Amino acid sequence: MYDSVFAPTDGSDRSDIALEHAIDLAETYDATLHTQYVVQSSPAFESDLDDDVEADVYGSLFDAGERAVDAVADRATAAGLTDVETAVDRGQPHEEILEYVERNDIDIVVMATAGRTGPSRELLGSVTERVIRMSPVPVVTVAEDRR
Repeated sequence: MYDSVFAPTDGSDRSDIALEHAIDLAETYDATLHTQYVVQSSPAFESDLDDDVEADVYGSLFDAGERAVDAVADRATAAGLTDVETAVDRGQPHEEILEYVERNDIDIVVMATAGRTGPSRELLGSVTERVIRMSPVPVVTVAEDRR
């Protein structure tokens, strides 16, 4: 049913909880596990930096992203998965996640939810909520307290 399972990560504990579910799905369906870390672009922030400082800042953020996706790959391999794909991209997180889904023919996305409700969710929005609303494939959400 699923040939490709996608678990975006931000390196947080919440992402780790969702990853457990993604690994389980990938094992069940003998699917490829994909993960992606998105370094968020900030044009307003970038306009205040000279090129060298911007390169240093984004270089550090990309390094953190590489560590996060490597940790996902290590956990997946330890769980017995042999087909794991990783990526670190730069842009708006929900846009990059949706582009990854399209580029890689993803069948299902597994993401954490912060569990916000009411006005704070509406005011702040969330990457997960945007992906749910715009995704062409099913999105499984995992709440923090759902291990």
